Amino acid sequence: MHGFADVNGTRLWYRLTGSGECVVQVGGAVSAHEGYDTITPVLAEHYEVLDYDHRGYGQSARPHQRYTIDVWCDDLVALLDHLGKERVHIHGGSMGSFVAIAFALAHPDRVDKLALGAGAVAKCDGMGISHFRVWQHIARAYGVGSREMADELVNKAFSRHHIDTVGLDTLVEGMIDSASRNADTDVFIDACQVMIDADVRAGLPHLTVPTLVMVGSEDVLTPLDAGPGGVGARQVAELIPGARLAVFEGSGHGHYIEQADESIAVLLDFLH
Repeated sequence: MHGFADVNGTRLWYRLTGSGECVVQVGGAVSAHEGYDTITPVLAEHYEVLDYDHRGYGQSARPHQRYTIDVWCDDLVALLDHLGKERVHIHGGSMGSFVAIAFALAHPDRVDKLALGAGAVAKCDGMGISHFRVWQHIARAYGVGSREMADELVNKAFSRHHIDTVGLDTLVEGMIDSASRNADTDVFIDACQVMIDADVRAGLPHLTVPTLVMVGSEDVLTPLDAGPGGVGARQVAELIPGARLAVFEGSGHGHYIEQADESIAVLLDFLH
């Protein structure tokens, strides 16, 4: 089932597949719900999966406004209310992990389990901030759907091994297609600012839901270990009581693509 929900003065696209306990997948900064294309079909064999596009992304409405974590969290609450989902599992990858953590902290009564993928960080270090500033500069100069932007996104999304195995030009063309269809430049620039500004360190010890943190060992964007000014995935797992850490050896930021089978296996084991 798929459709649109009119919530909070905007229209959100969503899709429900499978049956059972509901797993909500929170999209990243570039590819909207398509970032879970390798995950959803298998996950839906065991659970009801709710994929949706944030306002400003994909098939959802794209109003001209300032986009923040609070905006996206409020929309998720409203979407769950619209669909009659009281408690769900939350699965957020990349920027979606920033939103997922913020949602779990603000609405712990709505979350059964929390899965954070593609390098969950609680605060970017200096290098991470620099990466996102560079993204903003390139997007302003060329647009989020440009080849220049795609070159930059690819070299942060994937490991060296994956880029050379699949082919740089193939990955760049795929990134151009995805970004052109799913993201607006102004929204993308705001999304980068969200990740630059995010700092949820203080809240992590207060998360009481079972939590999984997933990260590629070669992730340079949202790394396993951040510099002293940030909080990387390992520290996130250490700060959340009882959290489980899964490291995908050899994978970059995009472990859902580079190691899809391994990512699914770890996620299913955690949710079971």
